Amino acid sequence: MKDQYHPLYSNSECEKIIQGTYHGILVFSNEQSSPYGVPMNHAYFNGCFYFHCATSGKKIDYIRRNSNVAYIITKYYGSIEKYKSQKKCHGNWESVIAYGIAKILEEKEELTSAFKLFMKYYGDDRFKPSEKSLANTRAIVVEVHEMTARRELEKRNTEYFLWEKD
Repeated sequence: MKDQYHPLYSNSECEKIIQGTYHGILVFSNEQSSPYGVPMNHAYFNGCFYFHCATSGKKIDYIRRNSNVAYIITKYYGSIEKYKSQKKCHGNWESVIAYGIAKILEEKEELTSAFKLFMKYYGDDRFKPSEKSLANTRAIVVEVHEMTARRELEKRNTEYFLWEKD
């Protein structure tokens, strides 16, 4: 068994954990205020996470100050009732933390492309954004440079994985 200091290098295992997920916590930081984390829906393609947001607000402000972000996805298997009935505080889970650089997409062509990718992830291959949504919405793309993942399933062995950009 590998420990956290000797993870398995496996982009595919990290991406397998991401498959079938649609939300996580996007975490921002800057030197002038407290860290900021916000729940977000995502799409994932080829080492990048895609998000949509308003044209202004905290997310935009934080990215303009410091584009380094982290994105956290967790999967927990089983119900809390099951673990409470067994008087256990621990269950089966997987998690990914992605580290990358966030970029705000504002140009019509790049927004259109990002929104189409986003909706393709949600099963709509024919999505075409309206002019109104292009005017009132922005996209954020996070180009991931590293991901760490952990998994603890039935055997209570914790597995560690590291994803690195090719």
